[in-house]
Amino acid sequence: MDNNFTEKIERFLAIDNPSDAQVREGALLLLQAAPLRSRGIYNTAMSRPQAMLPWIRTDLRKHLAIRRRGLTSATVEAYNEETVKRVSETLSVAPTAKEVVTASPTVIPVLGTRGKRADHDELPEEIQALWDRNAERWKKMRQYHAQLAAMVAKPDYVACDGNELCYQLRQMDDALRADYRKYDSWTPPTVATGTAEQSGKADGVDVFTDNVKTIQNARTAISRGLTRKEQTEESLRKMQDAVNTLLALGQVLKEETADRLKQIGITVTADAEGN
Repeated sequence: MDNNFTEKIERFLAIDNPSDAQVREGALLLLQAAPLRSRGIYNTAMSRPQAMLPWIRTDLRKHLAIRRRGLTSATVEAYNEETVKRVSETLSVAPTAKEVVTASPTVIPVLGTRGKRADHDELPEEIQALWDRNAERWKKMRQYHAQLAAMVAKPDYVACDGNELCYQLRQMDDALRADYRKYDSWTPPTVATGTAEQSGKADGVDVFTDNVKTIQNARTAISRGLTRKEQTEESLRKMQDAVNTLLALGQVLKEETADRLKQIGITVTADAEGN
């Protein structure tokens, strides 16, 4: 990377009202940055510099942004292609709890039709927010991806034209993947494993060898139970058992969930353990 050349572009773009001679120097910089594409702009700028100033500024800004990202004319195309491949994989399926890429990247299902955790409503608010933020991010990525496709379809397209969109798509894709990893992998704080004697009970399921899985299953049972239109004696028993399990493991129910459980007769205090 020629830092001196980058600095020359920066100095030219910092000039508010360049003279004809300065515009011609800018046209030469553009010609050096993109010899094949900029020949026509350079030739016209030699005779009508001020008329070509907007085009020179626009294209030099693109090249400056590319160079600031550590790319060159030789590497920007590879960067764009890699970005498009990754983003196409992300958009090929709706966001899921498992990072699945289908064999049909042209199919883009409706966002959010699958993949939300069964215990989503029981997750901490900051973890729930990851899903909502990624839903909006995914839709924006699809919009940018369509804009890029339209740009690439133009006969005079070159890689530097699409690099800004590719850069934004890459940033969003990185953030989306990172947030889904957080969302998918979140588990409640681990509770120390106990024994029947330590918990003060003599029977029942008192020794939890996999607390995280047990907690998740209990929260899922509560979430599913609350979605039932009509409760039965069996469904109420399962929810009470799930609540008892969470309480035995020192877990806390969200206030809204606790209120809904109370309304259908579920005990949500520590006394429930004796039921």
